[in-house]
This record gives sequence, C-alpha cells and structure tokens, in this order.
Amino acid sequence: MLDHVHIKHFLLFDNLSIGGLKQVNLFAGMNNSGKTILLEALRIWAAKGDTTVINHFLAQRGQFTPGWSESYDALFHRPSLALHHNGDKLQAEINELNIIRHTSKNFNPYCETFWSGQELKPNLDASIPADYPKDAAIFVPFGKEARFPLFQLWDKIVLTPGEDDVMHILRETVLPGLIRLDVNKDRTLVRVKDEAAPLPLQNFGDGVQRMLLLAVALVSAKGKMLLIDEVETGLHHSVLEVFWDKIFSKARKWDIQVFATTHSHDAVKTFAYVLEKPENAGRGAYYRLQQNRKTGAIEAVDYNLEDLELSLEANLEPR
Repeated sequence: MLDHVHIKHFLLFDNLSIGGLKQVNLFAGMNNSGKTILLEALRIWAAKGDTTVINHFLAQRGQFTPGWSESYDALFHRPSLALHHNGDKLQAEINELNIIRHTSKNFNPYCETFWSGQELKPNLDASIPADYPKDAAIFVPFGKEARFPLFQLWDKIVLTPGEDDVMHILRETVLPGLIRLDVNKDRTLVRVKDEAAPLPLQNFGDGVQRMLLLAVALVSAKGKMLLIDEVETGLHHSVLEVFWDKIFSKARKWDIQVFATTHSHDAVKTFAYVLEKPENAGRGAYYRLQQNRKTGAIEAVDYNLEDLELSLEANLEPR
C-alpha cells in the first residue's frame, strides 16, 4: 500500500509531497487545485508510465495529437518547461517513476520513462493509439462524457461472485428492488420489482448510472488502486454515507487502496462520520489541496479526524 506520494515538475505540481496515506484517502480543494491531476499522476504511476495510459490521459485533456511527440510537453510543469526549452533535459517525477524530456540534435523533443534503479524504457510513442489504455489501477472519471470501460470491466465479472457483489451494492444504495442487470456495449437494461419488462438504465437517473460505475469499479479493483474523481457526483448525501461504508469495508476485505476527490461538503461530512466508526480507526485520511500564499505552489494540508470534525462543526470550508 502506498504510504506517500511525491510529484515534481508534473503539470500543475512543481514539487508536491504528501505523507501519511491510508487505505481510503479523500482529497478536497477549490477548482484548479490539482485534485484530478493528482489522481491521474497516481494512475500513470500505477501503470509504470505505460505509453497507452499516458496517451489516453493526454487525449482526454485534449492535448494529444497522434504521431506528434510534442504532445508530451503537456506532461510537464509549464514554468519548468519554459526554462528547459533550449536543449536541456527536463525530468518529471511521480515517486519512483521518472519521465524525461530530451531534445535531439535536430531540436526535436522526445520523452522516455524509467523506474528508479531500473533501465530506461523505450521512448514514449505518440503513434500508439490512445483508445485502449493498459491501466493497472481502476480510474472513475468525472462527467457523463468521460470514458469509463464499463462493458470491458463488466465482461470480466459477469457470472462470477463479482456480479453478485455489484448487485448487492446497488440494492443497498440506490436500487433496493433490483432483480437483474444486462450490460453490453450498446445499452444497459435493468429489471426491477413491479416492472413487467426491463428498462434502460437511463430511466433511473444520474445517481443510479453513477452508482453502477462505482460498484463495478470497486469490485474490479480487488488488489489494486481505485481512483474516483468527484465521488459525490449524482449521489444524495444519504447514499454517500452508505457508499463510504461500502468503500471502507470492501477496501479492507479486498485489499484496495482508494483515492477520491470531492467538491462536496456532504461528501466530506459523511466521510468523517464513517471514518469515526471504531472498525475504521486509522484507515482513512483527509487532505485539502491549496495554493501556498507565499510561494504560489500547490500543497496538501492533512487534517486528523479531530480537526476535520471541528472544521465541520464550525461550518468552516474543509473543501
């Protein structure tokens, strides 16, 4: 289990260090504080800098042009990149993973990656398609338009005990009358009590659609890292509390390390409530990402449970 993360010269982060990570970690902060970028950095780290994952990440940001190696410039902290445009190499770091930008004799940039203590990997290759990332972590993005491999993950758990786990999570959170699910590439059908025929998933609203993604992601993350961007999306605060219970219990049972982000006061409040339960003691951590007033750099401020509860009681802004 990852107990710390250090990110240097990567996108928004010049030099970010976060210690004391636990099994379930929640990050809050204002817009443009780096919450999503932190999850993406962990995603790239988990994949050990795999080209398909980096290409997919850049494509989702609208910063990837197939075959154009300059696309990788978007990986680096902009002020640092500006200082190294004249031929010097620039190195971004995500814990043991290093991404190095070189300039060839013809002044063409290219990038390579290596894991500390190991040999260099082949150069990052912008000609490799960005559509099928070889992820080692399970990443749940924010927004309806963001791509999540629901069918591919479902295909691996259907007709296994994992399918039963997904059904159980859905019944206890958003669909108590659920009988069956049919998930395929084109559409998802849901059969519930008191309905003679199955209905399209879209009929049940954003919360049910989001919870299906979260349930499939949680079941698929056994023994892996689970990354959830804006965990509260589409979910009522009462559902959030139940879901945090599921996150903590399944993370412990299935050896999952969870990293989630939020904009929601309700998400923070329900997280704190579940964290204070005796069975979850010492298993969760809360951080606020913010800009340091003196240096302007993004930093992570950790809150212990007592400080977090005091902030919530005083109606301060832990987000």
